[in-house]
Amino acid sequence: MTVVPVGVLRMNKVVESLMEKKTMIRNALITFYILMVLGFSATARANTIMPIFVDHEQVKTQVYAGEIAVTVDGDTYLVVSETEYYRLESNIDLKEFNGLAVEIEAFELKHKVGPVFEVASVDPLPGFKAENGVTPVLIVFQIQEIAQ
Repeated sequence: MTVVPVGVLRMNKVVESLMEKKTMIRNALITFYILMVLGFSATARANTIMPIFVDHEQVKTQVYAGEIAVTVDGDTYLVVSETEYYRLESNIDLKEFNGLAVEIEAFELKHKVGPVFEVASVDPLPGFKAENGVTPVLIVFQIQEIAQ
């Protein structure tokens, strides 16, 4: 059996505790560095939001006034006069405004692109049947009741 002096044993314990502290400090510094890098990258990503529409003009809305009419099919229309009316599209249910005079801020769709789901034919004798024209569509942004 080897005899080791007490001073050497104490020195070994001191060195081991210093090594443990050094490892703990190193791990804490690595963790801090990783958190800093993640914070910088999150901040950099948050500040670089690229606009989708760069050189496009803003959507121009118009104000329309008229009376709301709801059909049996559930479609909502804005009747401005006897010859002028618009079909309304909105995220909210407009049926509660049925029969009321309203003022609407909306965007009129000029061209509606969608799938072809019906076939049309040409009537060789026009004027014998009522003609179904294309109704302009308004995308409603704001609606409010007005006093008559």
